[in-house]
Amino acid sequence: MNKKVELTPRITAFIIDSIVIVVFSFIVIGILGQIRLHPYITLGQQIEALLPSMDWLYWWIIQLALALSYHYVSWSVWSASPAQRLTRIKLVNAQEQKLSVWVFLFRLFLKALIINVPLFLTVSNYNYFLLSGLIYLAILIIGSKMIYENPKGQMFHGLLSNSHFVYLPEKKKR
Repeated sequence: MNKKVELTPRITAFIIDSIVIVVFSFIVIGILGQIRLHPYITLGQQIEALLPSMDWLYWWIIQLALALSYHYVSWSVWSASPAQRLTRIKLVNAQEQKLSVWVFLFRLFLKALIINVPLFLTVSNYNYFLLSGLIYLAILIIGSKMIYENPKGQMFHGLLSNSHFVYLPEKKKR
């Protein structure tokens, strides 16, 4: 049985994955904003015309869909995101096997909900910026405490989906 994955590789993988997703989102949203549906109007302009007071919501949903797609494709190909592979960790179930698709999706949506609720508060109303920061700080403190005290290093979404991270085996030298 593999030893418990500590907080540092998990946070490192999370930060790298987040940066990749943000860069990828800016590229895709920039491309979508330039697509011309008519000779004088772009897709982005048409969306803003449809949702004048909530145009940020459409772009946020696209970013969320890209993030979920990134994690799903990475997991289905390698059982880990590129950043998780870089930090030599992967996600497994209680028997240390690859998660089923439904368990992975359940875990992914729980994680997305936990991460995106404070972000949604801030984007929808900038008066909640401080509250969102405090929520993220609480998530970090509670999550790190859960990782250190749980025998498998599971956080809330890991406990509910009965999944946890393990270190990838060392590569054999030839």
